Amino acid sequence: MTDGFPRGVQFTPVPNPLLASLLEDIDDLDELKLVLRTIHALHRQRKVPAYISFSDLLSDRTVAAMLHASSGDLETLVTRLIASAAGRGILLVTGNEEGQKCIFLNTEPVRRALVRQGIDFSTKSGKPGETWPDTEAARPKMNAITSYEQNIAAVTPLVAENIHAALEEHAEDEVLLAIRYAAEANARSWNYISAILRRWASEGRPEELDDGWDGTAERDLQEDRSDQFYAEYLKRQRARGAN
Repeated sequence: MTDGFPRGVQFTPVPNPLLASLLEDIDDLDELKLVLRTIHALHRQRKVPAYISFSDLLSDRTVAAMLHASSGDLETLVTRLIASAAGRGILLVTGNEEGQKCIFLNTEPVRRALVRQGIDFSTKSGKPGETWPDTEAARPKMNAITSYEQNIAAVTPLVAENIHAALEEHAEDEVLLAIRYAAEANARSWNYISAILRRWASEGRPEELDDGWDGTAERDLQEDRSDQFYAEYLKRQRARGAN
């Protein structure tokens, strides 16, 4: 690739610790490659919480090419590298009802979702999985759902799934602020909210949240909620053939 990334290229959110302290600890380039490929695959899933299986990785052409392995050697290598990443606390590996091993990103929302499903898990380091005193504490926060219903539209099952998925990737205050921006722009669509969140994922967290957002904007982010931003969003949607 000599011309750089094209306009409109998609991004995959990566947890900041992976690019800081964990990046210092990982001394196996193959492990880092597989972790990044796994995060990319998880980001593309529509399941909540998102997970992939070992067979998904073993059938991934990019995984085989970047690890320079195939068949039994590939399976052995992937198993070892995923176990190492799980030992660092980056990934979670647990079995499902069919006896299939599933790989999750080790985030708090994912752990809470596993608890709600009655799945008992522990990291490869031997540390026990996080527990909560009661089932109420393990339930997902409903503020984003309520805010969407009050400001945008009725929450359909698909929208609810999208909101829960967004809460796995973004802080709740970011999701709430994106919903508010959409309402102020009269852009009552989850796609618009998602576009704002993607922009923040690639360009950085909104400054007003870090400065202490109390429900009123401390500065006017014209790029995010102006008529021009909404017009650009509609133009992109039409180019994709969306209604």
